Amino acid sequence: MENVDLVITLLKQLDAHKDAYQETFRQVHEVLTQQITATVPPASSASATPSRSSQSPAQSGSWNTERAGRARKSSNGLATLTTSSESKRTGEDSDAEDDESLYVSSTLKPELYTEDSLRKHLQSYKWNPYGAKILETVIDNPTRLLQTPLVPRRRGPLEDRSHLGHYQVFDVGLDGAPVLLDLTHIEHESSKAHAIWRAISELNQPPKERLAVGRITILREPGPILFGAVHHTLSKHFDVDELFRHLLESEGSSANVHRAFDADLRKQKSFVFNFEYFTIIGKGCKPMKWQLADQQEERSASHIPITRCSSVVALVLDGEAVKKVKNPSRQATNSHGFAYDPWAPWQVLNLQCYPDWHASLDVHDSTRHYVNGPEAFLTSILGELRDAQKRLELVHQSIAKLIMPPLEFMFDSAMRDKLLFEDERFTYSRRYFWGYQTLGMMNDSIRSIIDAVEDTFTEQVWSGTHTTLWPLLEQDSARNVFFKKRMASLRIKFDKAIKNLRKQIDDNDGRRREIRGLRE
Repeated sequence: MENVDLVITLLKQLDAHKDAYQETFRQVHEVLTQQITATVPPASSASATPSRSSQSPAQSGSWNTERAGRARKSSNGLATLTTSSESKRTGEDSDAEDDESLYVSSTLKPELYTEDSLRKHLQSYKWNPYGAKILETVIDNPTRLLQTPLVPRRRGPLEDRSHLGHYQVFDVGLDGAPVLLDLTHIEHESSKAHAIWRAISELNQPPKERLAVGRITILREPGPILFGAVHHTLSKHFDVDELFRHLLESEGSSANVHRAFDADLRKQKSFVFNFEYFTIIGKGCKPMKWQLADQQEERSASHIPITRCSSVVALVLDGEAVKKVKNPSRQATNSHGFAYDPWAPWQVLNLQCYPDWHASLDVHDSTRHYVNGPEAFLTSILGELRDAQKRLELVHQSIAKLIMPPLEFMFDSAMRDKLLFEDERFTYSRRYFWGYQTLGMMNDSIRSIIDAVEDTFTEQVWSGTHTTLWPLLEQDSARNVFFKKRMASLRIKFDKAIKNLRKQIDDNDGRRREIRGLRE
């Protein structure tokens, strides 16, 4: 069994090295192509690709189809390099995974943004209170907005702590495999913030050959300027103001996915899940100004620095409506709404505000093949569920260590007297009160996560028969059957994650009973 695990680990490492080689090869190819283009005589410029606006104007369907066709023709080259070594080894869905007709076939439209367009957006946008709070140090500082470059280029520690953030941006090709954009060379030359900006400021730009049908963007603890960059580059797809509100408001975890009748087209096409619970502040980490967090400057060895933490996972289906749905509400403003094609080009955005070091970095990798956006969205939520249980268990263990008598209690009479009789600072009474109440609040946050998952992802959603949430119009088509098989596998993993969270509630309740006994 150990040998099998070792083989799996080595194959994953091989995939990672392969992806890095592939990305480097692509970058070299693009640079050489640009150099060749620059040396072409002026007479040949008439056949060049027309210029595009920095604000990502709509592209014609014929151009999109042509580009997708070229990407398919290259499947014997770069595209097939993303096939998982592990899936080949196990044979798991190997035949189906090689069939590109089972995956999203339309590519995302090209987009390109510049620092000048970002600056204008930050200066002119009418920010709501949530965005204004997150971007306070940028938009309320005219000098900062006029700085050139706008996105920091300096290496080393920065005032906005963006050097401590983390990012992963994956482009998902026609074979469904997510390939990580490797921009470490930019990090080494300038800054992590600049690398993140470069990653999110362009999409499917020529001369890129492996066009993306989907993109997964994960930002962990981004600085204010990068929050602004996300707002600028993704506001045409998501209501980013809504995402910022979820990060700030103490409203509990929730799902916002049933919006087929919303007047905002972005909300009709997008699906949002937000998490809110608690974590222990990591060493060297610092909560953002707008996060509820422990404020003690000097901390004793027994102190547990806790902070509220939050994240959002959002999916947008960038395609046309496939179904018109009647609104059953008698008070509805819109009599009808629309359901969107789950096989449309897509993007998943995951903003994580966890001031610790416990985020899983392997939720997405090239060993996976996502048939469409909903599968990638659900996989991202599953990763968040697992991370939540991991963080909450660490809080539980820290509280247990704080309030439970150590082993020496059995043999040291002085220690027993210390626990039996309160000191002048009421140390143990305060610990018992804080631990008891904190575990209760943790359980409330866990229940809101469980309720959001179970109330949203019902039997109809998993089977593809829901009226508005990713309906499968042809239940027996090959790709819909394949998708339902993948959904069934995901459902088992969701059930296990929810079971672990329920166990965490039971463990917390058991610890609270122990604290009651100690207090009495």
